[in-house]
Amino acid sequence: MFIIEDLQERREMMSFTPQNRLEIALSEAVEYPSRRRAFYEELQRAELYALHMEGDVPVEDGMIREKAEVRLPCVEIEGKTYLPVFSSLEMLQRSIEQEMRYISMNAMDLFGLVRGSDVWLNPGAPFAKQFPATEIESILDGSLLAMPQSYTLDTDRQIMLGRPVQEPTELLSGLSEVFRSFSNVKLAYSAHYYNPESGDPPHTLIAVEAEGEWEEVVRAASLRASSACIPDPPVDFVRLDGLSGLERYFEADCEPFYRKFGRLKQVVRRA
Repeated sequence: MFIIEDLQERREMMSFTPQNRLEIALSEAVEYPSRRRAFYEELQRAELYALHMEGDVPVEDGMIREKAEVRLPCVEIEGKTYLPVFSSLEMLQRSIEQEMRYISMNAMDLFGLVRGSDVWLNPGAPFAKQFPATEIESILDGSLLAMPQSYTLDTDRQIMLGRPVQEPTELLSGLSEVFRSFSNVKLAYSAHYYNPESGDPPHTLIAVEAEGEWEEVVRAASLRASSACIPDPPVDFVRLDGLSGLERYFEADCEPFYRKFGRLKQVVRRA
């Protein structure tokens, strides 16, 4: 989840000068969901900073020794425990009130070090990003940025569609934000989907009506879905293009969770 909390933080963000390419990419990703892939790509090359607790960090030639013990502090935010990390030394310094030791390393190396933990990038800063442990795992194994897999849905075979028992509210909110950034996305529906032939358990299906380029839309949507809390994972996407065979069901039985409204034209009349 990319975070910018309120109007005051928006003002601070506008006044803050990014210190590196990662902070430029993060600030753009917060504002424009379609640019989030670029953020993840930059993150893999970037250096992250973290506070170090107790004692000197064992280093050789400026590098942390292999298998060295590094103790990172935790913070509790909204009832959950996170490891705080920072996108620059300036960001780290803004978060502390006294001198403290810190370490810096490549983001992928740091994520490998804290595998299994939830991470918060730039806590308390004008722009921030939560990394659940599951998202960190998908960054490390490369699946987060992999091309979404596609398959052909055989509508002659029996599938089951229905409304989810538990609405995936975080997912739908995030996808609505993504779809708003694409002018070609018109409608989007959510359903509970089961295809007995696939071997997959019942899970979430997002049906999207979009004109023109589809790959860019589904890539951005898949990226956002990978970091959302989903009651019935995984998430599949289907395009409602008149050929899917699912249009009648969604139009008759479902209310879209996202709909792009046209701009209202202001009519000016002379007195």
